[in-house]
Amino acid sequence: MVRAGLLFVALTLFTCKPSLDWSGYPCDQTRPCMSGWSCEKGVCVPGGKTEVVEDTAEVPKGRGLNGPPKIGFLYVGPVGDHGWTKAHDDGRKYLEQTIPGVFTEFAPSISAADAPDKIEEFIANGDNIIIGTSYDFVLAIQNGAANHPDINFLICSGFITSPNMGSYFGRMYQAKWLAGKVAGHMTKTKHIGIVAPVPIAEVIRHINAFVRGVRSVAPDAVVEVIWIYNWFDTEKEPKATQDLVDHGADVVVSMTDTTIPLETSAHLKTKEGAPVWSIGYDNLDSCKFAPDTCLAAAGWNWGPLVAAQVKAMIEGTWDPLPPIWEQMKEDPAQSSVYLQLNEKTVPGTVRVEVESFIPKLASPGVEGQQLPFLPPVKDNTGKVRLSGDKRFTDKDLLRMCWFVEGVVEVVESDAGTSTRPAVVPSSCVGDR
Repeated sequence: MVRAGLLFVALTLFTCKPSLDWSGYPCDQTRPCMSGWSCEKGVCVPGGKTEVVEDTAEVPKGRGLNGPPKIGFLYVGPVGDHGWTKAHDDGRKYLEQTIPGVFTEFAPSISAADAPDKIEEFIANGDNIIIGTSYDFVLAIQNGAANHPDINFLICSGFITSPNMGSYFGRMYQAKWLAGKVAGHMTKTKHIGIVAPVPIAEVIRHINAFVRGVRSVAPDAVVEVIWIYNWFDTEKEPKATQDLVDHGADVVVSMTDTTIPLETSAHLKTKEGAPVWSIGYDNLDSCKFAPDTCLAAAGWNWGPLVAAQVKAMIEGTWDPLPPIWEQMKEDPAQSSVYLQLNEKTVPGTVRVEVESFIPKLASPGVEGQQLPFLPPVKDNTGKVRLSGDKRFTDKDLLRMCWFVEGVVEVVESDAGTSTRPAVVPSSCVGDR
C-alpha cells in the first residue's frame, strides 16, 4: 500500500497551477480569475482582461451540489487496519453523525488501477461527491473530475485542485515534533529508533520534525531509521523493531500503518533490562494496544475537516481551488492532527511541558506552522539549511528529501556496531 509514492507528481502539478481550466469558475472583486482569464457575468472565461462584476449579489459564491449529498469513499486498505484507512473511515462515520441527510458508501482495499472503475460505479449509484483517501488515487480522481464536471471530487494529500476537485491534508509534522519532545524526555540510552515505511518527502518531513523535537530536549540523542519500504509488513516490522532495540534504542516509533511496532516493543527490554517505550501513529487511541509501554500516538482526525468541505458544497459556497493543508488546532475534537499522551506512562511534568506548545502550534500563520523548523536548521552532514529570520516555505517542506542533524544509521562490523549519518534513499524525489 503506497499512499503517497507519487508526491513529486503532485508537486509538479501544484507548481503549474496556472494551467488549470478555470472555465465557469465563480469570480468577483475578492476572487478574481487567474492571469489569462476574464471575469464575465460572475464566471471565468478565457481571455486576458479581468472584468469584475460590480453587483456581487448576482455572482455565484461557490460551487454547490446537484442534489442531496451522496458520498463515495475510496480506501487503499481494509477498514480494520487500525491505521490510515481506519482513520478515514472514522471520518466517514463523523459525516453520517453530523450532516443531516448525508449518504455514504466506501470501497476498501482498492488499487490505483481499479480506482477508475470504482469511481464510475459510485457515480452510477448516484453519488455526487467522490473522495479519494490516498494519493494513490490522484490520477483517477483527476480524470474523474475532468470527465464528470457535475460531480465534486476530493483527494487527500494530493495538493492538486481544479474547478470541481479539492485537496485536503493536515500538518502532521507538528504532532510528530511534539512526539519527539516526549521521546527526548523519556529516553535513557539517548538512542531512539523509527520503523519507517516508504522514503517519500512526507515521511522524511515527519521524521525530521520528530528528531527536531527530540533534540530540543535531548541535544545529544540520536535517532536511527530502519526502512521497511512499505506502509505495512507483518514480517519486517517486528524484525525492524527488534533490530532497533538490539542497537540500543529504548524508544521505538512507528510510522507505519499498523500497531505492530508498539505491540512488539511491549514485550522487549533494553540491554539494561528496562522497558522499551513506543510511540504510535495514525489513530489517537493506538496506545491501547500497548498501554503499559506506549507513550503517545500522533493521529489523524479527518471528520471535521472533510465535513466543512461537504457543508460548503451543500451551501453552495465550496471553493475547491486552494489546497487545504490544515495546521493543528487547540481543540483535539476539531483538529485534523493531534498528539494523544498516555497519562499512565508519561510523567505529569512532561505532559504539561509538551502540551504547552499546542497553543503556539495552533497560532494561525507561518510562525505556528513552522515552529518545528525554526532556524537554525542543520542537516546531518553539518550543512546549514535555514538561518537567521528565514522560514521554510510549504514547497520546501513538501520537497524535503534530506535528514536533519541527529538522524543516523547503524553500521555493523566484526568490531561491533557504530553509527553514521543516515542518507535518504534515492527513491525520495525532492530537494537534497
